[in-house]
Amino acid sequence: MEQVSQWQLFNTSWTLHRLSPLHHGKDFEILLDNPAALKAYATRLRDQLTGDVLAGLHASATTAGDDALSKTGALKECLWQPISTGSQSRRTGPSFPGILVTLEYENILYKAALLADVEPESQREGSTFLPLLLTKLPNALRQTFITFLSANFDTYCSNLRLPSNFLCTGLETFVDELRSGRGPSGRSAGNEAIEEGIKELQLTLAFSPSIAPALRSLNVSISRASLIEFLRDEASKSKRTLKQKQRSPLIRNLTVYLETHLAMQLDLDGSSQNHMARKHVRLSKIACASFVLGNEGRMKLVVGAEPAEDEESVDQSSPALRASEALLQMAIRRAIIGDQTAT
Repeated sequence: MEQVSQWQLFNTSWTLHRLSPLHHGKDFEILLDNPAALKAYATRLRDQLTGDVLAGLHASATTAGDDALSKTGALKECLWQPISTGSQSRRTGPSFPGILVTLEYENILYKAALLADVEPESQREGSTFLPLLLTKLPNALRQTFITFLSANFDTYCSNLRLPSNFLCTGLETFVDELRSGRGPSGRSAGNEAIEEGIKELQLTLAFSPSIAPALRSLNVSISRASLIEFLRDEASKSKRTLKQKQRSPLIRNLTVYLETHLAMQLDLDGSSQNHMARKHVRLSKIACASFVLGNEGRMKLVVGAEPAEDEESVDQSSPALRASEALLQMAIRRAIIGDQTAT
């Protein structure tokens, strides 16, 4: 069976979910490296979507106000394909073992992806652990697909929330990857890569109704010209702990700026002792030119067009691509640990 590039995971707005292990021992011993198994489950899903369930889907879409399915046309193809973890993935950075599910309708293409970590013990006899489920599906179709997974694999699916500290760590990780990356000349990419990768940064703060009943959210925009100023580590001249020295200064500097100029005491990343701020104000969304992360479990990683298949193009992995891969890897690990570290 033809493998698909992990490039399919980028440039798409995903909804994130957690999956417990997939149990398939009653049908197949292994799943990821088994074309017969993937074809069998693709056929089952296609039969379900084109059988009696289809009428129910369209009916529920109409009553629920989700009319996306009424405009799709007929289902032309249902594919379950392994995501490539071959030489190209290794050269461009982490590889993400998993399955890409593609639903090609006459008028639109929908897809979902089930992913594991870079080097997981993802398969045991009769079960496979693919903890992160990404879906780009209308609501009615998403629920049908999740029900299909539950019925066929005895797996449990839940929404994957991204708390404020995850969003902060994700932003700082992305910036650090850009800063430490190498450009085509082999020199450090530095601030130019950050400005090009981030461009304008927008943070959305959400407030508890108990303290701001008339203010649900507040957008904080940092222009490209001001971004580097927030990355200056002025605190390096003072004594700090090793842990503090290893942290990117972006969130810390932004927190200080908001407190100084707007009298807003925040604890976005959970690093301070201001428990009241953490309880009533949270970072709900981060958006920039290269990625979007949402507190409700939304993610989009923008990496541009897929490179050509020749060796030279494959070897020149951009800092932006490596930074995007780092965020995707964080999401997979978040799906593994769940809400153990949520704030």
